[in-house]
Amino acid sequence: MMENITAQKILVTGGTGFLGRHLIRELISQGVAPTVLTRNTEMNVWGKNREKINTVRIDLLNKNSVEQFIKSFRPDVIIHLAGSTSQTEILEKANFQATADLLAAVNTIGVRKFVMLGTADEYGFQKCPQNERLTAMPVSEYAVSKNKAVNRALSLYKSDNLPVVILRPFTIYGIGQPSKMFISQAVKSAVEGLTFEMSEGRQKRDALFVTDFVNAIIKTLTVEGIEGEIFNVGSGESIALRDLARKIWRIAGANENLLKIGARQTNENELHNTEADVSKIRNRLNWKPKVSLDEGLKIFIEQAKNDWQ
Repeated sequence: MMENITAQKILVTGGTGFLGRHLIRELISQGVAPTVLTRNTEMNVWGKNREKINTVRIDLLNKNSVEQFIKSFRPDVIIHLAGSTSQTEILEKANFQATADLLAAVNTIGVRKFVMLGTADEYGFQKCPQNERLTAMPVSEYAVSKNKAVNRALSLYKSDNLPVVILRPFTIYGIGQPSKMFISQAVKSAVEGLTFEMSEGRQKRDALFVTDFVNAIIKTLTVEGIEGEIFNVGSGESIALRDLARKIWRIAGANENLLKIGARQTNENELHNTEADVSKIRNRLNWKPKVSLDEGLKIFIEQAKNDWQ
């Protein structure tokens, strides 16, 4: 067991993003004063917790700045959440090259743990449930860039014993989720009384509430002997998007006539199903989801109604 995380110098990248904001809140609630690397130190997405966070202005695409900071700060733990999901022209730089440069910098000083994210999309169109033993078969540019970063991290673990831990998130949802994501769009439409046009929605997704994902990150900081490993992080169950939309509509009490299933054509890259085999993370990290899908959606919808930020 690792010593209490409050005694660690914890560095977070991507702290202003959806997952990062939730993680920062949890770390602070546990008495940690994290350091966050960000391109915009003026951005305040942590509210009253802002004074408990040390923000450092660094662009992860600036290799020299990253190297200099890592050597001077010498963190005990790095939680690397930064990356890009949509800007095709920078996926390679943001998801692979920036990660590779950060790994190289960290490898010169030694850290106790380096936690980073892959993606369930690395599995591609493979049969569900998907487990970590499957060979990655990414089909999107995003998944390819993430998988390259994962492979670089694992190669450094094998060659230099760099203590990397890879978390492979499935569909993480909750307040603050990017507006382009399906659940976020559906919740917004249901809450605001807007028409929601979607495909037939037969493809299935494994949805996990964001607080459960944050708890998985925290678990990686307190469990030893998991370095060089990949862990799926999902609910272990899947639901068709059409049924997920209906569930959101029911919980929100929205007008059913506004939900237009089959009104749009499905993107071929979205036709695959995802469902996490979570037996490994359950057995090795003693982690399991605490929030059911109905409970998570209810929280999300109520917070959206109150315009929580």
